[in-house]
Amino acid sequence: MDGEWEFLYADEVEEYVSENGISNIDEFFKEKLEGWQDAEVNIGVTGDSGTGKSSFINAIREVDDDAEEAAKVGVKETTLFPTCYDHPSNPKIKLTDLPGVGTPRLSDLDSYCRETNLDDYDTFLIFSSTRFTKKDWELAEIILSLKKKFFFVRNKIDENVRAEQRKKSTFNETAVLEEIRNDCVHNLSHLLKNMEDVFLISNHYPLKWDFDRLTCAILDVLPMRQKEALCLSLKAMSKHFLKKKIELLCARIPLVAGLSAVSAAIPIPGLSIAVDIGLITKELKLYRSQLGIPSEGCKKFLMLKPATQALISQIFQTIASAASLFSKYYVAETALEEVARLLVPILGSVIAGGMSFTTTYCVLKQQLDEISEVAFKVLEETTRLSSEDHHD
Repeated sequence: MDGEWEFLYADEVEEYVSENGISNIDEFFKEKLEGWQDAEVNIGVTGDSGTGKSSFINAIREVDDDAEEAAKVGVKETTLFPTCYDHPSNPKIKLTDLPGVGTPRLSDLDSYCRETNLDDYDTFLIFSSTRFTKKDWELAEIILSLKKKFFFVRNKIDENVRAEQRKKSTFNETAVLEEIRNDCVHNLSHLLKNMEDVFLISNHYPLKWDFDRLTCAILDVLPMRQKEALCLSLKAMSKHFLKKKIELLCARIPLVAGLSAVSAAIPIPGLSIAVDIGLITKELKLYRSQLGIPSEGCKKFLMLKPATQALISQIFQTIASAASLFSKYYVAETALEEVARLLVPILGSVIAGGMSFTTTYCVLKQQLDEISEVAFKVLEETTRLSSEDHHD
């Protein structure tokens, strides 16, 4: 696997083994595998009133605007004080709906900055639904002075596209988007490096335009542990984001295989290895949930093609009998040697050279590849169905 997650903790593992050998390495592995659950990510969402900040917070949290836990949405300024919303799948992921810049209660930037405590946030999204104003770029300059990242988000693109469709018989969506982006860049030229630094989105169409690119850009500016937390908490709505999840899950495999090898393991009948079946089953279930494989019989499952449903059923059967993987799949000796050759410098010969570690590594990698292949089919089919619904 070639990607930003490859051998995610290689340096830390190598340093630990060189200093401590394998003493208490099981606790080290556990912390690396589970530590992301303790990482907190705070994203501040700001901009003028009426720009769709609250609707965005609901969209990225996959919460309907009229749900009880939704950020309050309205045509007037409905956010009078900073209001924090946790992500449903992980309360450590927090999006704060900040009051609009220039509202009567916070008419100047000094009072705005005092009220919102900008230091509390890891990164910021600055929203507009028309043109970015002087207050927007002045706020961005303050954020820069705090050595924090921000993103300019031009929202409600769907409304602009529909308006142009009604006006012109020779409608060209690409030209419309380019014109909007150019206008944003012109207003923010002293703060932007290139046109791609402005994100054109619609909260109602998270599968279109720059919504996914914005999500990935937020990931990219976070420290590694926070990046893990956000990546594993958000739903993959595009092939690009799904690939990021797969890369991260792949980077976990050496840690899972190492933990299995040093934990109290169960011997596999007929084989000269012992593995932690509970741990491996838990990781396979993580693959399924993270990559969007639906439960058998649910509404999403029933909407898929019969062939895809059959593949999903096979995944559930495999997870239910994880121990059989070690005898069912023949792992070639040359493959085991290759894995050991790659990982011995990192994990040490005591762990990486063992049959339990290398076999577990190969089995998990094979299963991740197979589940990933099905995940892309599920994503493609559900995206197509969603697109058809929007056009009805």
